Amino acid sequence: MSAADHDLEAMSARVRAREVDLREANETLDAIRNGEVDAVVVGGPQGQVVFTLQNADRPYRVLVEQMREGAVTLNAQGMILYCNQSFAELIGRRSEDIVGERLFDFVKEGEELRRMLAGSGREGASSEFRLALAPGGFAEVNLSVVDMIVEEDADHMLCVIVTDLRQNRERAREISEANQRLAAEVADRNRAEQSLAIALDAADMGSWELDLENDTSIRSPRHDAIFGYPRPQQAWSQQRGVAHYLPEDRQAVADAIADAATSGRIDIERRIQRASDGAIRWVQLKGRTFYRDGRAVRIAGIIVDNTERRLIDEALRQGQKMEAIGQLTGGIAHDFNNLLMIIGGSLESLSRRVQLDDRVQRLLDTARLGVARGAKLNEQLLAFARRQDMREEVVCVTDLLPTFETLLDRAIGEAVKVNVRRAADLWFCRTDPHQLETAILNLAINARDAMNDRGTLVLSTENRAVAGEQAAANNAAAGDYVVVSVADTGGGMAPEIAARVFEPFFTTKAEGKGTGLGLSQVYGFARQSGGFVELESAVGRGTTVSIYLPRADPADANTTASGAVATPRQGSGKVLLVEDDADVRSTTGAMLEELGYEVVETGSAHEALTALARGAQIDLVFTDVIMASGQNGIELARDIRSLRPDLPVLLTSGYTAQRLVPTAMNGDLPLLRKPYTLAQLAESLGDLVRPGRANAASTTAGSRTEHT
Repeated sequence: MSAADHDLEAMSARVRAREVDLREANETLDAIRNGEVDAVVVGGPQGQVVFTLQNADRPYRVLVEQMREGAVTLNAQGMILYCNQSFAELIGRRSEDIVGERLFDFVKEGEELRRMLAGSGREGASSEFRLALAPGGFAEVNLSVVDMIVEEDADHMLCVIVTDLRQNRERAREISEANQRLAAEVADRNRAEQSLAIALDAADMGSWELDLENDTSIRSPRHDAIFGYPRPQQAWSQQRGVAHYLPEDRQAVADAIADAATSGRIDIERRIQRASDGAIRWVQLKGRTFYRDGRAVRIAGIIVDNTERRLIDEALRQGQKMEAIGQLTGGIAHDFNNLLMIIGGSLESLSRRVQLDDRVQRLLDTARLGVARGAKLNEQLLAFARRQDMREEVVCVTDLLPTFETLLDRAIGEAVKVNVRRAADLWFCRTDPHQLETAILNLAINARDAMNDRGTLVLSTENRAVAGEQAAANNAAAGDYVVVSVADTGGGMAPEIAARVFEPFFTTKAEGKGTGLGLSQVYGFARQSGGFVELESAVGRGTTVSIYLPRADPADANTTASGAVATPRQGSGKVLLVEDDADVRSTTGAMLEELGYEVVETGSAHEALTALARGAQIDLVFTDVIMASGQNGIELARDIRSLRPDLPVLLTSGYTAQRLVPTAMNGDLPLLRKPYTLAQLAESLGDLVRPGRANAASTTAGSRTEHT
């Protein structure tokens, strides 16, 4: 055997010996880990050293292996002498591959770890590091180090506990995000509650929450203010809340709250007596019930003072009622006018054609007077229905007061004192002075009767700006108004009487003392003028009626006055009479003949147009405005204008004509109001009929033709 072979053999023997030693060391280490040995004998230069492992340490070794945290034992140079299974799993390598490595090599911040280990001392140290993982990447960990003192002269050893911070950080992040979401939700809820509070306050509503278990409540300041408390009250039980309601309403409110526990909702409107001033107010409670474990625990909702809304609703219902009555009254007045037209026209024709003795003449004059009184009564009906003709002018009522004073002095007698209060710089308004005079006269007569012919009557004027709430309550437009008021010192009226005074034919006077149309005329006149009427009255305090007339531009004022009606005068020409009522048509035809006109009678617009289309020689068309079927008089006039532009048209009506005529045919259609006299008819026809102007053929006066 050569020397080289001898050396190789010796080296192989030493390697085998070291492998045996390493195997024994690993087996010993495993035995120590598992607690299978009580002592370890280690040989060295000074001989064998025995390390004793007490049986009491075995549970601790098992505990270290079962820890979720990593546990590492180091020597003074940072070499890993031991690691538990948790640390190995965290790194991603086997324990036997880790032992013998330096811990610094596993930590990204190696130098910082070195300094921490060097300065740890007996008190230990702790810090966060990034631990390199076998699969790649890093794990955030906390390393806590403490000295392990086995024997005084033994080698320096360290124990390191490794805590994985990733899960903690993830949980912390999740908790932080959850807190942020919760904070955002709380902020949103606070904003929603603030917005709700602002909305409720703007809507004049209060909020409340009743705890059914403790009989306590949480309320907004507006809630308590509705009940008449300027400052929030401390205690407010269910019994105290119910006590604010009128005695006759308390049981209904208590029952509604009790029913809400089962029905889940409450919605009731009842009356309270406000604590601050004793005023009776209508309030509405609305809310819903909340349950816990199937048991009602609280009711939350809102409260609103509905008093003003109820007043407006009542005013609207009254206005609708008056409008319906007005429509009915207007229809009656229309028919009544036709009857008066028949009677009055017949009486005039009779008086001109028959020789009468004095007694018969007196009877005839009495009949004519009855027609005139009927016409006056009908004007009042039409005034209430807002369908009488208005001759509006822009005037200053102050200029009319002297006339009104004279009128009042004559109408109410000397026993009643009249005071007139004139407003300085009174605005102009647009109204019919004669209708206003009639309205004031009606109010003065009612005031005189209410004072039993003695007392004080005050006629006053003022400028007043009407806001939206007052305007809405009277179904009128907000703006500037001239107010004319008549006040008395009479006994006043109860509310149920005051609510009906504008109804036609309603009167509190004895039978035969009044028609019940005076205040109806005032109401209709004011509405047709674009204004409204307000009445204030209380038993023992008298009554004030105020007429509101819209303000007008003084530049539109004029001094036009109507002329007197001329006496009957004879005429000539052919008149096409269009009237759907046969009796009125017959009477009117007779009156036209009496005046010397030739008459062609038709019962509808269609018949009239047919007659014109056939070439009838006509000098004037005299037509009623309102007809039962087909076209009305305005529409007929339009067709005639397109067919015969030079043919004059005279309209007649006792109903609605004023609103139709001014806007039709550019306002150039003349109107004769029913019932009219023979003289009035003659005056209107004389201004329009020019025989031969519209026809080449001559006409023969005094005959009548019925067109079919």
